[in-house]
Order: sequence, then structure tokens, then C-alpha cells
Amino acid sequence: MAKPPRILIIEDDECLREFAGDALSGKGYVIERAVDGHEGLAKAATFLPDLVVLDLMMPGLHGYEVCQRLRADPLHAKVRILVTSSKSFETDQQIAKRSGADAFMVKPYTVAGIQALVEELIGRPQKNGTGPTVEDRDTMTLHKGGGAFIETRNDPKKTEVSVRFWGTRGSSPAPGPDTVRYGGNTACVEVRVGDVLFIIDCGTGIRELGLSLLKEKKDEPIEGHILIGHTHWDHIQGFPFFAPLYIKRNKFNVYSVRGSSKSLERVFRGQMAADYFPVPLNNLAADIHFVELEGPVQIGPATVAYHYLNHPGVAIGFRISAFGKSVTYISDHEGFQRLNGDEDLNKRQDDAVVDFARGSDILIMEAQYTEEEYQHKRGWGHSTFDDAIVRGLASEAKHMVLFHHDPTHTDEIMDRHLDYCREKLRKAGSNLFCSAARERSVITI
Repeated sequence: MAKPPRILIIEDDECLREFAGDALSGKGYVIERAVDGHEGLAKAATFLPDLVVLDLMMPGLHGYEVCQRLRADPLHAKVRILVTSSKSFETDQQIAKRSGADAFMVKPYTVAGIQALVEELIGRPQKNGTGPTVEDRDTMTLHKGGGAFIETRNDPKKTEVSVRFWGTRGSSPAPGPDTVRYGGNTACVEVRVGDVLFIIDCGTGIRELGLSLLKEKKDEPIEGHILIGHTHWDHIQGFPFFAPLYIKRNKFNVYSVRGSSKSLERVFRGQMAADYFPVPLNNLAADIHFVELEGPVQIGPATVAYHYLNHPGVAIGFRISAFGKSVTYISDHEGFQRLNGDEDLNKRQDDAVVDFARGSDILIMEAQYTEEEYQHKRGWGHSTFDDAIVRGLASEAKHMVLFHHDPTHTDEIMDRHLDYCREKLRKAGSNLFCSAARERSVITI
């Protein structure tokens, strides 16, 4: 069997280098990478590629000169050269061809686009390899750096954990005179663990949080960790309006699990596509990294764990633990037994959600519907006030905060719902304290 074609990728941007490598290794090609022109020429001499994928604008030795040197070396007489560049001018394409390039591809390109062009230049491997699957990434990651920043520092003397609500609604914003006390913005919760900033969900409330952070930090850089429970509109629609993302000195990691049909980054890139928003994700000046979780992660003094919830698509809850304290966030969840019946499997799944929240100092718990409302919205992936009470009691939490208020529930209606829950807990003889989330309210542990 013939050996698979060998491809050398010479690209100074780490994200772009990995993008191209993943796209082509997944088709069975043998890949080597170089970070600049000098290293590329050195590796070409030993790797002996069939194809070089070459960036134009690199420090030290630009792509034109690399192309010319490759063409002047008899060792590479048969090598094909694919130049890639964000410079789309016809002049640059002509110069590249005159320098010896066989083809020119304008960045950003798609996975399918580079695979097709490479196949045209050097053919298809006889058997596909087992490289990573990247067909769900439409375009390259253009953010600076290749990985998330995890080394978040905290003053060891600061062990306070606080929660502030910036968006309390579910489904859609509900601004107006009837929601001024509990708030009308969609889901967004700020959690401070010592000096470390966490933001849970990016509903419309994140806009006000961003302005508050800019006022607090003034000209200092802002570093934060954004946790996304799921990517339905009411949990991500505020992201493009989070002002710190537009300032170069700031850094943010965005965490969630992989979506059901696309990567986490692709979701955010999609909602900022030209059909929906005037500024593309690539134009955000802050250093932004998307992290797809595969287990708990340690961020500064905090351990962040997650648990899958019962909601259409993929949804998770979070538990942030530090200094012997914990905040658990369970939103957009419909009980397994309630929806699917009392079979043992459903009970075990419901118990697992309770166990995830067990002993929480603060339990942020969705309670969107009354029992009557639920009858008309069964299967929508949400909980009732009675559901919240059952889970709060079973989890032995200390303080349960009702969250994800229905947009039709006015301040007056929310007052009645809160009274209802507190009375149920009183009759149960529980010490669990129950409140309802109000925008800008703060709870400190």
C-alpha cells in the first residue's frame, strides 16, 4: 500500500496552524508543523513533504521568500505549495504564483474547502486516518493564543464567596414597570471566589455586569471565567453586548460541554454572523478562549464541576466549590420522573441531580411554572415551584434562590409565589431559607 501523502504546515499563528493540521490529519494525511519560515525550511529538508501549506505574512522570513527557496532547492523539485493568506488582493495572488505557489487560498477557509483543494493538489490518501474530527468547525479560530488561561491568582487572605444576580428571567426578557423589583433581564449570575470572577450564563443581564466591571476596574485588565449552562437564546443573547470583550487588555475563558451538533465556539460565532449582528466574533479585541469541558476543572482556588440536566438539547448545571463553601446552579431542568414516569432509572437520575447539589451553601434553582402552568408546558424542559421545593429539601441546601422567573410573572405574582414556597417549607419543618432572585441583589457566604 502506498504511503499517505505528507504535508508540512508553516504558519506562525498557533490556532490557524492547529486548525489546518486537524482538518487534514482527519483525512489521513501525515502532518508536520512549523511556526515560522526558518523552521519550515529546516523541517522541509528532513520531512520531505509532498505539499507545503504556507502562510504569507510571518515574522523573520515571509512566505514569498520561503516559496522561492523551496522552488530553488532540487530536493523539493516535486513539492506542491499551497499559499494561504488573509490578504485577498489579486496582486498578492499573482506574486505568490510567480514565486512558485501552485494554489492560493484566502483565509478564513472552511474545513471542506482546504480538504478539497489539497486533494486536488496531491490526491486523497488510500485510507482515512484516525485524526480528530473537525467537520463542525466552519472557520478558523482567530483568537490570540491556543489555549485557555488557567493560572488565575487569588489573594490567600480573601476567602469570601459572593453571588450577585444580573439577570433573573427565563425564556425572554421582561422589562417594564411590573418587573422592576425582581428584574426583567435574562439569566446572568456573577460569582466572586476571593479575587476570581465567574459569570454563569450570558443572558441580557450581562450587559449591565460589563458596565459595572468597567467602572470597578477602570483601566485595569479584567480576567473572568464564563460558564454556559446551555446555548439557548436566553442564556447567550447578551454575550455580544458584554463591553469588556471589546477591550484588548481583557481575558475571558468560556466554558461548557460540546453542543449536540456543533462546537461551543461555533455557536457563539454563529450568533454573531452577519445575518444577526454587525460585529463578528473575530473582531472582539479581548483574549477569548472556548473550553469544552470533559470533567471538573480547577480555576484558581475554585473547583468547577458540572452535571447534565434534563432539557431539550444539551444543558448542564454547575457547582463552584472553594474555601469549604459551594454555590450550585441548576437552571432549565425538568424532572426525569415527572416527565417520563416513576421507573427506577428516572428516579436514579433525579437522585443524581439532588446529590450534585447536596449541602450547597447557595442553591440557585429554576422555578419557572406553577403546577397549573406546567400542564400546558410539559416537555419544555423546565421546573415548577413545587419541584424546586422537593429538590431543595432533598439536597439539604442552606439557602435556595428561586431563579429563571417566567416572563409573565410580575413582581406581585412573584411575591405570591415566594410566599407559597416559604409556607410549604414551614409546614415541612425545614430550616431551608428560601428567597427569589432579584437583579443586583447580593448574597455573601
